[in-house]
Amino acid sequence: KGEEIKAQDSATQLIFHIHGGAFFLGSLKTHHAFMTDLAARTQMQIIHVDYPLAPEHPYPEATEALYDVYQSLLVQGIQPKDIILSGDSCGANLALALCLRLKEQPELMPSGLILLSPFLDLTLTSESLRFNQKHDALLSLEALQIGIQHYIGNHIAADDPRVSPIFDNLEGLPPTLVQVGSKEILLDDAKRFREKAEEAGVKVHFKLYTGMWHNFQMFNAWFEEAKQAMADIAEFAHELDKT
Repeated sequence: KGEEIKAQDSATQLIFHIHGGAFFLGSLKTHHAFMTDLAARTQMQIIHVDYPLAPEHPYPEATEALYDVYQSLLVQGIQPKDIILSGDSCGANLALALCLRLKEQPELMPSGLILLSPFLDLTLTSESLRFNQKHDALLSLEALQIGIQHYIGNHIAADDPRVSPIFDNLEGLPPTLVQVGSKEILLDDAKRFREKAEEAGVKVHFKLYTGMWHNFQMFNAWFEEAKQAMADIAEFAHELDKT
């Protein structure tokens, strides 16, 4: 099941967004307002889908379903260069994993990648999980632990690059926007991605928002930093639209 949110003016690019929710929560409803804001901000068409959630649908069901959605966009005649792949939290994990899978056929690679508050390391070894635990208003370590158990159980190792894409070879990724708040427990996932991706030659636009917590972009009606983050997403998307 999916949702297509059209912008008023037709831009060339469309954004295929994958929602977060620790692999077992989240839906079209939880992210509808955010997606509507994103369409208004970017003036781009947004594709947003309900994908199979754990524990009923553990790995690899979500990744397979999202790969099929991407392929269906191409079958409809949409060019890979006109697709920006985006995700928040575990959705950023799934978006990055999809991009890495598409490296096998580089001609299918999207024009850009947007990772919002990305959750990329299921081993939970990032230092910020500890030092930001009391500061992140939205996400807890416990929620991540539950999500990981539901998603991979004992079927696959937590450091397997297919579920923890931070451990994969990041060479060949398209230009990538990373947004993260300074108060997030996942701060270090974003920082580590930036470091590793830049070493691999990826063009990374890294944006750190002071005082912000996990998925703060969804609260853009109330916070200036979140409004700025939405403007930064639009700027990144429009730069890709020019190329």
